[in-house]
Amino acid sequence: MQFEYEYQMVKPAEAWLQSKGLMVKREFPTPWGICDLVGCSFNKRNVKKRLRLGQKKPIGSHFRTMLLSHIPEENEACPIDPAHLIGIFSEFFNDERIISELNRLERDKFVRKTNSGSFYKLNGWMPIHKKLVALELKLSRVQDVLNQAIANLEFADESYVGLPKTTADNLLLSGRVREFVDLGIGVLVITAEKCQLLVKSKPTNATPDSVLQNYCIERFWRAFLTNS
Repeated sequence: MQFEYEYQMVKPAEAWLQSKGLMVKREFPTPWGICDLVGCSFNKRNVKKRLRLGQKKPIGSHFRTMLLSHIPEENEACPIDPAHLIGIFSEFFNDERIISELNRLERDKFVRKTNSGSFYKLNGWMPIHKKLVALELKLSRVQDVLNQAIANLEFADESYVGLPKTTADNLLLSGRVREFVDLGIGVLVITAEKCQLLVKSKPTNATPDSVLQNYCIERFWRAFLTNS
């Protein structure tokens, strides 16, 4: 089958991610655009630790995830005063919003308030995931899809591009596949029936942004609990 549209590659690409034990979301929003497919697997041992703390709800917004990242863990450091957090985020959010988000984190049992009104984080389960994988599909625009895949390393542990066989063959013939290898970007050859791994994603210099990655993982949380 010769693909005419990128959406025709979605089902075999999704099946490949699922075969790796990943939950999959299509058209996944990122700060720079939409990623075609993102797959996530959870660390079940850490999931149990989180559930023992009563943290059944997702953390929520990107800001709430960022706010939580600034709160020290219980027994590891002194709790943080809300005024300190207001000082960190006041350029972007008003005091009422920051206090409201802190109260939401307390209500959902991600933080605990001390008698003095300071906060510490109830954790012991981060990271909650085993792997987060991004996959971009393109019929032919190799440079465009490479740029997208590089950007996805901001949140993904592994980043892939999916190409039809003809485009993948041309990539091999041109020698450009070496560029993907050097950048740690994986390449899948997609046909109507299956996906063939041409290059495995092995990021070397890229480290995901921990706040952005945690926010992305939390978007799988409800579905994971429902299906577990």
